[in-house]
Amino acid sequence: MSNISSRRRNYLLIPHRRDGLIEWMKSMLMHSFVLDALDTTGADTFSHFEVLIDEHRKLTDQYLDDISQNNKATFVPSRLKQLVPQVGTFYTRLPLRKAFEAYNQKYGITKRRHICISFNEIRHILNLAQIIAMTDSYKGGAQLALLPPLNNGSAHEKKEGETDDQAVKAWASMTVTPRREPDGSDDSQESSDTSPRVRSRAMCDRSESIAIEEAFSLLPDRTALPGPKLICFDGDQTLYSDGANFESNPRLAKYLFLLLKHGVTIAVVTAAGYEYQAEKYELRLSGLLAYFKEKGLEGDDLERFYIFGGECNYLLRLGADYKLHAVKENGPGGWMNSTKHMVEAPGNWSESEIKSVLDMAEASLEASMEDQNMRARIIRKKRSVGLIPKADEKMTREALDEAVLRIQSELDNSKIKLPFCAFNGGRDAWVDVGNKRVGVQVLQSYLGVPPEESLHIGDQFLNTGNDFAARSVCPCVWITSPEETSYILKSILRLAGVPLMAILNPMDYEVKDEANGAKDEKGVEKKVDFDEMERRTSRLAMDVFTGEMIPLQLAPSRDG
Repeated sequence: MSNISSRRRNYLLIPHRRDGLIEWMKSMLMHSFVLDALDTTGADTFSHFEVLIDEHRKLTDQYLDDISQNNKATFVPSRLKQLVPQVGTFYTRLPLRKAFEAYNQKYGITKRRHICISFNEIRHILNLAQIIAMTDSYKGGAQLALLPPLNNGSAHEKKEGETDDQAVKAWASMTVTPRREPDGSDDSQESSDTSPRVRSRAMCDRSESIAIEEAFSLLPDRTALPGPKLICFDGDQTLYSDGANFESNPRLAKYLFLLLKHGVTIAVVTAAGYEYQAEKYELRLSGLLAYFKEKGLEGDDLERFYIFGGECNYLLRLGADYKLHAVKENGPGGWMNSTKHMVEAPGNWSESEIKSVLDMAEASLEASMEDQNMRARIIRKKRSVGLIPKADEKMTREALDEAVLRIQSELDNSKIKLPFCAFNGGRDAWVDVGNKRVGVQVLQSYLGVPPEESLHIGDQFLNTGNDFAARSVCPCVWITSPEETSYILKSILRLAGVPLMAILNPMDYEVKDEANGAKDEKGVEKKVDFDEMERRTSRLAMDVFTGEMIPLQLAPSRDG
């Protein structure tokens, strides 16, 4: 019996590839659907969810206050904690009723008679509620001006509740939400990129994107937007497809550019660990960096773009030359030195502890590979160990999950105290020293951004994913594709009030030419040729597993 793990004994009690909160919400809403009462009780059910979350937040805050003041406290579980034992921390309130009503207005889910509200739809509603919650008016504090002062010194003040309602209505008028399940499958019936419906949707997206950029051009460059001050992103399947590079997504590039332009700090917190070999990260983000350069992003705006490689091990920042540069680790102002007050910070790790984690991870992955006859090989880096497929081979999701859960259990039960992340990357499995909880916390401390003003966007929030750990340190948005990431950022811009700004008289503002992007000597705005960018970057490929650079033989260009 000693070989039977606690996870195996309690297999039915420990959900695998399930989110406890969303599954519970879905089960609660099922009653109304079966009774054909979702149209009349659905909104009230989401209001009840809000009450339970508010109570959970209050008890959690009280417990943490008692710990900080008295070094001891009695933990009193909330009703939500008793119903959903896996539930974690909520850093903001969640206006779930408002989000549900907006989503229902857009998709009419309460009018359905045969299909109950899905996991995917509740995920979208939670995402929308989180975005609404991070606008200034919902925080319950002082009502900040949505718009900058006019030339006469007056300000457009938000009336309580009014702007939120208008912004949510604006969100409901946006084009259809990308519909994709957490496992990556698309639940829409539209499969052809050339169909009239897809072409029409793409035209609407381009039109909205242009409208948003024109709206921002009415504002001075330094106008801070209501919403998150720090947005962290996963890499694969969030900013670009799994194993691919950011090469040809001008819409997403535009939204990131606009957020940087107006005071938001952007950080890519990725498991990709190439140490401080900046050119390898630059290759993965080639199209995005080219967009910043062509649009003339400069100064402090450039320096608000970071990449944290290896989850939390290698911090780089964008420079005036549009290249990534290592942020100083030690000494005055060094990111490791200035975050040592955090118990789990990388500056406090010893090399012997790091070696112990990697040794145990390597041994466990080798055993998993042998036991399951996996056609794979193991690679070891400075701060990670990976189980990757051999050439032209694939590993099943079940086999990768087994490998991940094994090493999670072994490390949890060991005497090793360093933070780690064992995760299923879809095609591979990795064990990193450190995790995204540490990465996001380091950024919050180093940049001086509180958790409630931070947002992490990623696609792996299940217990075998590497975004899972970020849930404990900041609000999160769960997406499943780069298309959904674009939609989330567009929603943030819309809920920040951009459509309302667009109708104001531009003469009321001090308009700067730079706000419209870089222009050539003839005054014509520069355009980024993503096709040419993709052709140029294809001269050099990189093995995303090992980081090895591979020169390729190119076909001749059209120009000969």
